[in-house]
Amino acid sequence: MTADDEDLVPRIGEDRDALAELYRRHVRALLGYAGRRLGDPNDAADLVAAVFLEVIRTADRYDPARGTPRAWLFGIAATLLAAHGRSRSREARALRRVYGRRELIPEDHAELAGRIDAARSAELLHAAIDTLPPAERELFLLVALDGLTPAEAGAVLGIAPAAARMRLSRARRKLRAALPEPVAALVCAP
Repeated sequence: MTADDEDLVPRIGEDRDALAELYRRHVRALLGYAGRRLGDPNDAADLVAAVFLEVIRTADRYDPARGTPRAWLFGIAATLLAAHGRSRSREARALRRVYGRRELIPEDHAELAGRIDAARSAELLHAAIDTLPPAERELFLLVALDGLTPAEAGAVLGIAPAAARMRLSRARRKLRAALPEPVAALVCAP
């Protein structure tokens, strides 16, 4: 029988297999979350390691009434990311832009045109997301990029599910107004 996440967390202090199973279930999602925010796979791996060290340290304080174990893990990651600071994120985004370049061959022109269009859309999207208030921005990113439900994202941010849905709706409405229709349709779908 496979244990649910809720069954694994209380056993972490006594059962190494419980921690290993929780890790296996969520490491990819947490790496994706950290990687998108930090931009460096090594920094992302370090952050995820720190998340699971914190899980070991605080598993006895996990409260299922406050959210799912997945939301708890993302909440720990969000707290650690906040401590990491904004300047590292800006530096990581600049490095991603530089490392994405390579020499072009003649067959790459169509691909290049597509990439230019995608880059323009991404710039517009990043600029629009940056105009959102921090609370709306983080909720939107947790739902749109990390695949959390609005209720799970609300638990990560410490707000009620209804408040999370309203905040997400507000963020999507602002993004729809700020973005051209094709881009808005891609990122603002409920």
